[in-house]
Amino acid sequence: MSLVACHRAPRSDSAELVLAAAASESLTVALADSLAPAQGFVVGQAGSTVGSLSACDDRLDSNGWQSFGSSIVEMELPPGFNSEGQSHTSASWRGPAGSLTASAHRGDAHSTWMGSITSECDVYISGWPAHVDLVTTSYGRSVRVLIKPNDAPPIGLEGQTRSIEGQAQLLHAFRRARISSAWGR
Repeated sequence: MSLVACHRAPRSDSAELVLAAAASESLTVALADSLAPAQGFVVGQAGSTVGSLSACDDRLDSNGWQSFGSSIVEMELPPGFNSEGQSHTSASWRGPAGSLTASAHRGDAHSTWMGSITSECDVYISGWPAHVDLVTTSYGRSVRVLIKPNDAPPIGLEGQTRSIEGQAQLLHAFRRARISSAWGR
C-alpha cells in the first residue's frame, strides 16, 4: 500500500488577514504604551493636558467614553457627544471637544481638505490601511483620516476642534474606530 502526501496550496482568507492586521495594530499600540514611560512619554488619561501631538501617537485612555455606531463606523467618543444625524453614506457627531463626520471619500488622502498639515502617519484602522493627518485650520485644529478597505469604498473621517486636547481625543477615537459590517454592502 502506498501513502500519497496531500499537497495543497496555502489558502489566503482576506477576513483572516484583516483580523491578523487588527491584532498586530492592537499589539503594537499596547507595546508602545508600555514602553512610553521608559522613553520619557506619559500615557495620558482622557481629558489630561497634551503638550504636543503626532499623528502616529495615541496615548489616551477611553475609559468612560460612549459607544456610537453608524452604517459607516463604530467608535468610542468622549462624554457629551451626540449624533447629529446619519445616512447610508455619512454620519456626524458633536460634543464638547468638537465635531466629527464620517463619509464615503473620493480622491487621495489630501484631496478636498484644506489647512496646514502639522503631522501625518500611515497606520491600520480596523485592520485596513489608513492615512492620518493632523491639521491646523482657520477654525482651529482638525484630524483627517482616510481608511482604504479593499472590499468597500474608502472612508473619510474628519474632526474639528479648537484645542490640542480635543485633537488628541478625536485622534484616539479615529485610531480606535471600527468599520461597520454594513459599510459597502
